[in-house]
Amino acid sequence: MSLRIKEDDPNLITVRLDGGGVPIFHYKGNPFTGIVFENEKDGTLGWEEEYENGYQEGWYRGYHRNGNKHVEYKSHNNLTIAGTYKEWDEDGKLIESF
Repeated sequence: MSLRIKEDDPNLITVRLDGGGVPIFHYKGNPFTGIVFENEKDGTLGWEEEYENGYQEGWYRGYHRNGNKHVEYKSHNNLTIAGTYKEWDEDGKLIESF
């Protein structure tokens, strides 16, 4: 089972930023593997991203306040994989993809 940790969890530490400015996370002293997420002030899910061994590895998903997806892309070693980026408007209509 994958850990789901809020970005503001005091045990989740940014040990440094990679060359592109993406955080490299440790959790309780070890490279973090799992999902980091943040809720909006109203409690709705704002975004979530997958990490493996401290690096962004997997899917990033950002959400509109109504719960619909806003942005989605897949990363490997903190770099976006070409062809995986998608963006939707609040009504769920795809507006960009590359």
